[in-house]
Amino acid sequence: MKKSLFKTIAVSGFAALAMSVHADQGSSGKGMDMGGMKTGCIKNTENMKGMNMDCMRNNKPAKAASMSDGEVKDVDKANKRITLKHGPIENMHMGPMTMAFSVKDSALLSKVKAGDKVKFRVQSGNNGVATVTSLTVQK
Repeated sequence: MKKSLFKTIAVSGFAALAMSVHADQGSSGKGMDMGGMKTGCIKNTENMKGMNMDCMRNNKPAKAASMSDGEVKDVDKANKRITLKHGPIENMHMGPMTMAFSVKDSALLSKVKAGDKVKFRVQSGNNGVATVTSLTVQK
């Protein structure tokens, strides 16, 4: 009787620990922190991979996109992606958050490393995906 009670308690404890670890994964690591994102036009924010940014698109000409401030969190040269913790991106109607972006030119990634403070420009590509088109390291 004591062994089965001990096993039941142990299994319950491990299950609670596993659920806690799983629930915490959304708030750490390389995932997205969408605290400042305006999601009124997005129905499902659970899986943002391949997110269509049409509802956030600005209809102004490309030259109207201003530079935004950010910090490099991760550089993925193999997939032409960069993860940035950034302030507001006015032309995309985005609030501050941490997000992975595609880059227009992979040469941009050779200039930066995790921890760098940067100024960058994001525009909506032909496929509606937010894409970094300009990136400069701040001293």
